[in-house]
Amino acid sequence: MRVNRNHFGRQIESFQADLDLPFLRESGHNTNSGSASEPFKAIFIRAPIVEKLLPTVEGEQRGEAEVEETVIAPSRSIDTSIALNINLADVEVMGVLPGRTTKIKNGQSTETFDPEAGDIIAVRQANVFGTSFHPELTGDPRIHIWWLKQVALVAHDRRNS
Repeated sequence: MRVNRNHFGRQIESFQADLDLPFLRESGHNTNSGSASEPFKAIFIRAPIVEKLLPTVEGEQRGEAEVEETVIAPSRSIDTSIALNINLADVEVMGVLPGRTTKIKNGQSTETFDPEAGDIIAVRQANVFGTSFHPELTGDPRIHIWWLKQVALVAHDRRNS
């Protein structure tokens, strides 16, 4: 994937947003801080976004790293002796921050909410989960509970296989 660091600006431009995260809704987990159907109040501080999901074909990523403020993951070669034991999956988009579109007409710009335009702010690939926001700062444990359940499922599956 190609990631743009500090996409939303500097620390003074940090913000909060209510996110609809389908994986939390599907988990059905309720806490004192929020029900599974409530939006997750996310805190974005110098937040990156995933600009683009890249193909995994060798050589396809050349040139991507030359884009300013961009980090390519993985940033180093994978040890093949270790990689054989890892089930590398496709990158799964787990959350999007709905975007705004700006239209310019007669020299005037107007910004409108566009649910189809948005920034990728949560991803998962196999056992790696990443967010553009800081779930640990919210006091809402739903993401942590969901992730712990994912870890427990993998451990359970490994014991039973």
